[in-house]
Amino acid sequence: MSSVVIKEIAKYLPKVVKTRAEMRTHFAAVGASVDSLFDVGGRENHPYIEDYRHENTVTMATAACRNLFEKASWDLSRVDGLFFVSDSPEYTVPSNAVAVVHALGGGNDGSVKFVMDLNQNCTGLLSAFDMVSAYMKSRKDLKRCVLVSAFNSTHVSNPDDPVTYGFLTDGSSAVLMERIEEDGKGVIDSDTLIGTDGWELMSFPAAGYSRVFKEETDLKQRTLRWDVGPSGWIPEKYMEVLPGLLERNGLTEVDVDYFICSQFHEGLVHKTCELMGSSPEKWLFVSREYGYAGNASPAFAFEEGLNSGKFTAGKKVVWFSFGAGFTLSALLYQL
Repeated sequence: MSSVVIKEIAKYLPKVVKTRAEMRTHFAAVGASVDSLFDVGGRENHPYIEDYRHENTVTMATAACRNLFEKASWDLSRVDGLFFVSDSPEYTVPSNAVAVVHALGGGNDGSVKFVMDLNQNCTGLLSAFDMVSAYMKSRKDLKRCVLVSAFNSTHVSNPDDPVTYGFLTDGSSAVLMERIEEDGKGVIDSDTLIGTDGWELMSFPAAGYSRVFKEETDLKQRTLRWDVGPSGWIPEKYMEVLPGLLERNGLTEVDVDYFICSQFHEGLVHKTCELMGSSPEKWLFVSREYGYAGNASPAFAFEEGLNSGKFTAGKKVVWFSFGAGFTLSALLYQL
Protein backbone atom coordinates (compact mmCIF):
# COMPACT_ATOMS: atom_id res chain seq x y z
CA MET A 1 0.00 0.00 0.00
CA SER A 2 1.14 3.53 -0.73
CA SER A 3 0.78 6.84 1.09
CA VAL A 4 0.93 10.46 -0.07
CA VAL A 5 2.90 12.64 2.31
CA ILE A 6 3.95 16.27 2.57
CA LYS A 7 7.59 16.32 1.50
CA GLU A 8 8.11 20.06 1.96
CA ILE A 9 6.05 23.21 2.40
CA ALA A 10 6.73 26.92 1.86
CA LYS A 11 4.89 30.20 1.66
CA TYR A 12 5.04 33.63 0.08
CA LEU A 13 3.78 36.83 1.70
CA PRO A 14 3.74 40.29 0.10
CA LYS A 15 6.46 42.64 1.29
CA VAL A 16 4.02 45.30 2.49
CA VAL A 17 2.83 44.43 6.00
CA LYS A 18 0.44 46.85 7.70
CA THR A 19 0.49 46.84 11.48
CA ARG A 20 -2.53 47.06 13.74
CA ALA A 21 -1.76 50.75 14.32
CA GLU A 22 -1.80 51.42 10.57
CA MET A 23 -5.06 49.52 10.17
CA ARG A 24 -6.56 51.47 13.09
CA THR A 25 -5.68 54.73 11.33
CA HIS A 26 -7.02 53.45 8.01
CA PHE A 27 -10.44 52.56 9.40
CA ALA A 28 -10.68 55.59 11.67
CA ALA A 29 -10.88 57.62 8.43
CA VAL A 30 -14.18 55.87 7.62
CA GLY A 31 -15.48 55.99 11.18
CA ALA A 32 -14.78 52.36 12.12
CA SER A 33 -13.03 50.97 15.20
CA VAL A 34 -11.21 47.68 14.78
CA ASP A 35 -9.29 46.95 17.99
CA SER A 36 -11.97 44.78 19.60
CA LEU A 37 -12.42 42.89 16.32
CA PHE A 38 -8.69 42.30 16.02
CA ASP A 39 -8.42 41.26 19.68
CA VAL A 40 -10.99 38.49 19.50
CA GLY A 41 -10.13 37.46 15.93
CA GLY A 42 -6.37 37.41 16.44
CA ARG A 43 -4.80 40.04 14.17
CA GLU A 44 -1.61 42.09 14.42
CA ASN A 45 0.09 42.03 11.02
CA HIS A 46 -1.67 42.36 7.66
CA PRO A 47 0.37 41.45 4.53
CA TYR A 48 -1.07 43.14 1.44
CA ILE A 49 -0.27 43.39 -2.24
CA GLU A 50 0.97 46.94 -2.79
CA ASP A 51 0.30 47.18 -6.53
CA TYR A 52 -2.18 44.92 -8.32
CA ARG A 53 -0.45 45.71 -11.61
CA HIS A 54 2.61 43.75 -10.51
CA GLU A 55 1.25 41.17 -8.06
CA ASN A 56 -1.70 38.79 -8.12
CA THR A 57 -2.55 35.19 -7.24
CA VAL A 58 -0.42 33.82 -10.09
CA THR A 59 2.68 35.80 -9.13
CA MET A 60 2.25 34.92 -5.44
CA ALA A 61 1.73 31.24 -6.25
CA THR A 62 4.82 31.27 -8.47
CA ALA A 63 6.88 32.87 -5.70
CA ALA A 64 5.63 30.28 -3.17
CA CYS A 65 6.62 27.48 -5.57
CA ARG A 66 10.08 28.96 -6.02
CA ASN A 67 10.49 29.13 -2.24
CA LEU A 68 9.32 25.52 -2.05
CA PHE A 69 11.82 24.31 -4.63
CA GLU A 70 14.61 26.19 -2.91
CA LYS A 71 13.81 24.53 0.43
CA ALA A 72 13.50 21.08 -1.15
CA SER A 73 16.49 21.52 -3.51
CA TRP A 74 14.17 20.55 -6.39
CA ASP A 75 12.96 22.09 -9.61
CA LEU A 76 9.90 21.78 -11.82
CA SER A 77 11.42 18.97 -13.88
CA ARG A 78 10.86 16.60 -10.93
CA VAL A 79 7.17 17.50 -10.57
CA ASP A 80 4.48 15.44 -12.32
CA GLY A 81 1.44 17.59 -11.54
CA LEU A 82 0.58 21.08 -10.32
CA PHE A 83 -2.76 21.92 -8.74
CA PHE A 84 -3.75 25.55 -8.12
CA VAL A 85 -6.28 26.43 -5.40
CA SER A 86 -7.91 29.85 -5.07
CA ASP A 87 -11.23 31.66 -4.81
CA SER A 88 -9.63 34.83 -6.16
CA PRO A 89 -8.05 33.49 -9.37
CA GLU A 90 -6.34 35.79 -11.81
CA TYR A 91 -7.76 33.89 -14.79
CA THR A 92 -10.47 31.47 -15.70
CA VAL A 93 -8.88 31.01 -19.14
CA PRO A 94 -6.27 29.58 -19.23
CA SER A 95 -6.06 27.73 -15.95
CA ASN A 96 -3.94 29.49 -13.36
CA ALA A 97 -2.00 26.25 -12.92
CA VAL A 98 -0.83 26.55 -16.53
CA ALA A 99 0.21 30.16 -15.91
CA VAL A 100 2.23 29.14 -12.84
CA VAL A 101 3.95 26.28 -14.67
CA HIS A 102 4.86 28.69 -17.47
CA ALA A 103 6.17 31.30 -15.02
CA LEU A 104 8.34 28.65 -13.39
CA GLY A 105 9.97 28.07 -16.75
CA GLY A 106 8.49 24.72 -17.65
CA GLY A 107 5.54 23.10 -19.29
CA ASN A 108 6.91 22.70 -22.79
CA ASP A 109 9.01 19.57 -22.27
CA GLY A 110 6.23 17.30 -21.04
CA SER A 111 7.63 16.79 -17.53
CA VAL A 112 4.49 18.23 -15.90
CA LYS A 113 1.75 15.78 -16.85
CA PHE A 114 -1.31 17.24 -15.15
CA VAL A 115 -2.55 20.69 -14.12
CA MET A 116 -5.87 21.82 -12.68
CA ASP A 117 -7.50 24.74 -10.86
CA LEU A 118 -9.60 23.96 -7.78
CA ASN A 119 -11.76 26.02 -5.43
CA GLN A 120 -13.74 25.45 -2.26
CA ASN A 121 -13.12 28.84 -0.66
CA CYS A 122 -11.48 28.66 2.77
CA THR A 123 -11.62 24.85 2.82
CA GLY A 124 -10.06 24.62 -0.64
CA LEU A 125 -6.57 23.56 0.37
CA LEU A 126 -7.76 20.83 2.73
CA SER A 127 -10.26 19.28 0.31
CA ALA A 128 -7.80 19.61 -2.57
CA PHE A 129 -5.09 17.86 -0.54
CA ASP A 130 -7.54 15.05 0.22
CA MET A 131 -8.65 14.71 -3.41
CA VAL A 132 -5.20 15.00 -4.96
CA SER A 133 -3.79 12.45 -2.49
CA ALA A 134 -6.44 9.93 -3.57
CA TYR A 135 -5.84 10.73 -7.25
CA MET A 136 -2.09 10.27 -6.90
CA LYS A 137 -2.64 6.82 -5.43
CA SER A 138 -4.74 5.75 -8.42
CA ARG A 139 -2.70 7.41 -11.16
CA LYS A 140 0.76 5.91 -10.98
CA ASP A 141 2.49 8.49 -13.18
CA LEU A 142 1.78 11.19 -10.59
CA LYS A 143 4.46 10.47 -8.00
CA ARG A 144 5.24 14.05 -7.03
CA CYS A 145 2.80 16.95 -7.22
CA VAL A 146 2.69 20.54 -6.06
CA LEU A 147 -0.47 21.89 -4.46
CA VAL A 148 -0.25 25.68 -4.46
CA SER A 149 -2.91 27.90 -2.93
CA ALA A 150 -3.23 31.67 -3.08
CA PHE A 151 -5.60 34.37 -1.88
CA ASN A 152 -5.71 37.98 -3.08
CA SER A 153 -7.95 39.81 -0.63
CA THR A 154 -6.88 43.18 -2.03
CA HIS A 155 -8.65 42.23 -5.24
CA VAL A 156 -11.93 41.09 -3.67
CA SER A 157 -12.35 43.30 -0.59
CA ASN A 158 -13.96 46.68 -0.03
CA PRO A 159 -11.24 48.87 1.57
CA ASP A 160 -13.87 50.56 3.76
CA ASP A 161 -15.07 47.26 5.25
CA PRO A 162 -13.28 46.21 8.49
CA VAL A 163 -14.45 42.59 8.14
CA THR A 164 -13.22 41.94 4.60
CA TYR A 165 -10.31 44.35 4.14
CA GLY A 166 -9.45 44.35 7.84
CA PHE A 167 -9.66 40.61 8.48
CA LEU A 168 -8.46 39.18 5.16
CA THR A 169 -4.93 39.45 3.77
CA ASP A 170 -2.84 38.26 0.82
CA GLY A 171 -0.52 35.31 0.53
CA SER A 172 0.25 31.92 -0.95
CA SER A 173 1.42 28.49 0.20
CA ALA A 174 2.96 25.65 -1.77
CA VAL A 175 2.95 22.01 -0.68
CA LEU A 176 5.15 19.33 -2.23
CA MET A 177 3.30 16.00 -2.15
CA GLU A 178 5.03 12.70 -2.75
CA ARG A 179 3.70 9.16 -3.05
CA ILE A 180 5.73 6.69 -1.04
CA GLU A 181 5.48 2.91 -0.86
CA GLU A 182 4.65 2.86 2.82
CA ASP A 183 1.25 2.40 4.42
CA GLY A 184 -0.29 4.39 7.27
CA LYS A 185 1.02 7.87 6.53
CA GLY A 186 -0.46 11.03 5.01
CA VAL A 187 -4.25 11.43 4.93
CA ILE A 188 -5.65 8.58 7.00
CA ASP A 189 -9.26 9.70 6.82
CA SER A 190 -11.37 12.76 6.08
CA ASP A 191 -14.88 14.09 6.48
CA THR A 192 -16.99 16.99 5.25
CA LEU A 193 -20.18 18.81 6.15
CA ILE A 194 -22.13 20.97 3.74
CA GLY A 195 -24.94 23.48 4.33
CA THR A 196 -26.51 25.78 1.74
CA ASP A 197 -28.95 27.96 3.69
CA GLY A 198 -27.97 31.58 3.07
CA TRP A 199 -25.33 30.65 0.54
CA GLU A 200 -25.76 33.99 -1.22
CA LEU A 201 -24.87 36.03 1.88
CA MET A 202 -21.16 35.63 1.09
CA SER A 203 -20.38 35.87 -2.59
CA PHE A 204 -17.79 37.22 -5.00
CA PRO A 205 -18.37 39.07 -7.14
CA ALA A 206 -21.49 40.14 -5.27
CA ALA A 207 -23.35 40.74 -8.53
CA GLY A 208 -22.14 37.52 -10.17
CA TYR A 209 -19.86 37.34 -13.19
CA SER A 210 -22.77 37.77 -15.61
CA ARG A 211 -23.24 41.32 -14.30
CA VAL A 212 -19.83 42.32 -13.02
CA PHE A 213 -18.72 43.98 -16.27
CA LYS A 214 -21.96 45.90 -16.91
CA GLU A 215 -22.00 49.68 -16.58
CA GLU A 216 -24.84 49.67 -14.05
CA THR A 217 -22.87 47.47 -11.64
CA ASP A 218 -21.17 49.64 -8.99
CA LEU A 219 -17.90 48.87 -7.16
CA LYS A 220 -19.64 47.42 -4.11
CA GLN A 221 -21.38 44.84 -6.30
CA ARG A 222 -18.05 43.96 -7.89
CA THR A 223 -16.36 43.15 -4.57
CA LEU A 224 -16.96 40.56 -1.88
CA ARG A 225 -20.39 40.48 -0.23
CA TRP A 226 -20.10 39.53 3.44
CA ASP A 227 -23.50 39.60 5.13
CA VAL A 228 -23.24 36.41 7.18
CA GLY A 229 -23.35 37.98 10.66
CA PRO A 230 -21.78 36.49 13.82
CA SER A 231 -19.86 33.23 13.44
CA GLY A 232 -20.12 31.87 16.99
CA TRP A 233 -22.16 28.88 15.78
CA ILE A 234 -19.29 27.44 13.72
CA PRO A 235 -17.59 25.45 16.55
CA GLU A 236 -20.85 23.53 17.04
CA LYS A 237 -20.64 22.49 13.39
CA TYR A 238 -17.09 21.29 13.93
CA MET A 239 -18.39 19.07 16.70
CA GLU A 240 -20.71 17.36 14.22
CA VAL A 241 -17.63 16.10 12.37
CA LEU A 242 -14.51 15.90 14.55
CA PRO A 243 -15.55 13.38 17.26
CA GLY A 244 -16.94 11.03 14.62
CA LEU A 245 -13.80 11.30 12.48
CA LEU A 246 -11.69 10.28 15.47
CA GLU A 247 -14.06 7.59 16.70
CA ARG A 248 -14.21 5.68 13.44
CA ASN A 249 -10.42 5.56 13.44
CA GLY A 250 -10.28 4.22 16.99
CA LEU A 251 -9.01 7.51 18.41
CA THR A 252 -9.99 10.12 20.97
CA GLU A 253 -8.80 13.69 21.50
CA VAL A 254 -5.97 12.36 23.67
CA ASP A 255 -4.51 10.47 20.69
CA VAL A 256 -4.23 13.61 18.54
CA ASP A 257 -0.91 15.42 18.91
CA TYR A 258 -1.91 18.71 17.24
CA PHE A 259 -4.94 20.46 15.81
CA ILE A 260 -4.90 23.02 13.01
CA CYS A 261 -8.27 24.76 13.08
CA SER A 262 -9.38 27.42 10.61
CA GLN A 263 -6.97 30.33 10.87
CA PHE A 264 -9.76 32.85 10.32
CA HIS A 265 -10.72 33.63 13.92
CA GLU A 266 -8.72 32.94 17.07
CA GLY A 267 -11.80 33.15 19.29
CA LEU A 268 -13.41 30.30 17.36
CA VAL A 269 -10.23 28.26 17.77
CA HIS A 270 -10.40 28.68 21.56
CA LYS A 271 -14.11 27.78 21.61
CA THR A 272 -13.57 24.63 19.53
CA CYS A 273 -10.65 23.65 21.77
CA GLU A 274 -12.94 23.92 24.80
CA LEU A 275 -15.69 21.86 23.15
CA MET A 276 -13.15 19.16 22.31
CA GLY A 277 -11.91 19.13 25.91
CA SER A 278 -8.42 19.75 24.60
CA SER A 279 -5.29 21.55 25.73
CA PRO A 280 -4.57 24.94 24.05
CA GLU A 281 -0.93 23.92 23.58
CA LYS A 282 -2.07 21.40 20.95
CA TRP A 283 -3.79 24.03 18.79
CA LEU A 284 -1.81 26.04 16.23
CA PHE A 285 -2.90 29.55 15.26
CA VAL A 286 -0.59 31.80 13.21
CA SER A 287 -2.83 34.54 11.79
CA ARG A 288 -1.69 37.14 14.31
CA GLU A 289 1.67 37.11 12.56
CA TYR A 290 0.75 36.23 8.98
CA GLY A 291 -2.81 37.51 8.62
CA TYR A 292 -5.56 35.37 7.14
CA ALA A 293 -4.95 34.45 3.51
CA GLY A 294 -8.01 32.24 3.11
CA ASN A 295 -7.34 28.74 1.78
CA ALA A 296 -3.55 29.23 2.04
CA SER A 297 -3.54 29.82 5.80
CA PRO A 298 -3.87 26.23 7.10
CA ALA A 299 -0.60 25.50 5.30
CA PHE A 300 1.04 28.45 7.11
CA ALA A 301 0.16 26.72 10.39
CA PHE A 302 1.35 23.32 9.15
CA GLU A 303 4.67 24.85 8.08
CA GLU A 304 5.00 26.45 11.51
CA GLY A 305 4.54 23.01 13.07
CA LEU A 306 7.30 21.58 10.90
CA ASN A 307 9.71 24.50 11.40
CA SER A 308 9.21 24.52 15.17
CA GLY A 309 10.04 20.83 15.45
CA LYS A 310 6.58 19.94 16.77
CA PHE A 311 5.64 17.86 13.73
CA THR A 312 7.88 14.81 13.85
CA ALA A 313 7.46 11.31 12.44
CA GLY A 314 4.52 9.45 13.92
CA LYS A 315 2.60 12.51 15.11
CA LYS A 316 -1.12 12.71 14.38
CA VAL A 317 -2.51 16.04 13.18
CA VAL A 318 -6.15 16.93 12.65
CA TRP A 319 -6.66 19.96 10.43
CA PHE A 320 -9.99 21.40 9.55
CA SER A 321 -11.54 24.57 8.21
CA PHE A 322 -14.81 26.28 7.41
CA GLY A 323 -15.75 28.03 4.19
CA ALA A 324 -18.49 30.07 2.57
CA GLY A 325 -21.74 28.45 1.69
CA PHE A 326 -21.05 26.63 4.02
CA THR A 327 -18.39 23.94 3.59
CA LEU A 328 -16.53 22.17 6.37
CA SER A 329 -13.53 19.93 5.66
CA ALA A 330 -11.52 17.88 8.14
CA LEU A 331 -8.45 15.66 7.69
CA LEU A 332 -6.71 13.16 9.94
CA TYR A 333 -3.04 13.24 8.91
CA GLN A 334 -0.24 10.94 10.07
CA LEU A 335 3.32 12.25 9.83
